[in-house]
Amino acid sequence: MKPAFVLLCYLAGNPAGIMHLANINNCVYFKKFLSNQTIKIGEENKNYNCYCKLVNVNENMRLY
Repeated sequence: MKPAFVLLCYLAGNPAGIMHLANINNCVYFKKFLSNQTIKIGEENKNYNCYCKLVNVNENMRLY
């Protein structure tokens, strides 16, 4: 097992995306640009939020 940072993104509370990153700086960089967007779906405005979390992954998992 090796440490990684996972970027978890949610659209209106529902999981919308996940990416495993090698370091916290990359995770914070993507979070800064992706988080706090408002998306209009039909008549509703929904918020897109992302979070960084430290996790353990298998040795063979590719990290960005």
